[in-house]
Amino acid sequence: MAKLVFEMMISLDGYINDATGDFDWGHIDAAVHGHANEEGRRCGLAVYGRRMYETMAIWETYQGGTPFEAEYAELWRQTDKIVVSETLTEPKTRRTKILPSLDTEAMRDLKIQTGRDIFVSGPTLAAAYLDAGLVDEVGIYYVPVAVGDGTPMFQTRNKMKLARIEEVPFPNGTVFMRYDVVNGS
Repeated sequence: MAKLVFEMMISLDGYINDATGDFDWGHIDAAVHGHANEEGRRCGLAVYGRRMYETMAIWETYQGGTPFEAEYAELWRQTDKIVVSETLTEPKTRRTKILPSLDTEAMRDLKIQTGRDIFVSGPTLAAAYLDAGLVDEVGIYYVPVAVGDGTPMFQTRNKMKLARIEEVPFPNGTVFMRYDVVNGS
C-alpha cells in the first residue's frame, strides 16, 4: 500500500506563506532543490488543492534556471496529479485530473490502488486526511525565517503524535525533518 505523505516548506513559525501570500522568503538553493528532487522521485501521485496547484503549475512550462530546477520541472511534468477544486473545471497541465472532492474513503482507495507514494500539498486539503488518520508521513523543510502571520501548515482539529525518522540540515540553514505519523494508518 502506498504511503500518504504531507510535505511542505515552512517558516520557523509554521507558515507556508506570509500574510500577503508571498513565499519569496523560501531558501531554495541547489542543496535544498537536490533533496526536493529526491523526494519528487518517490511521488507516484501528487494531490493538490486549487491554490497549491496554481502555485505549482509553473513547472509545466518551466525552462532554464539551474540544473536542479530543470530536473524538478521534468519530475513534476512526469507525475500524475489530482487537483481537488470546486471552481476549476479544466486542468492547465498534462497528467492532471480535476475532481470537485476527494473524500477520505476515496483517498483510502487511492492508497491501496497506487503503487508509489502519494504526496498531498496544501494545508486545507491535507487537514481532512490528517484528521482521518490517513497521513502516514509528514515532511517539513524548515526555512530559517519567521514571517509572523500567514497560512499555517497544520490546520487539523486533532492532536497528532509524530516520531522523527530523518533530519537533514542544509548549509543555508534550512532543515528537512521527516516524521512518521504515529496514529496514521
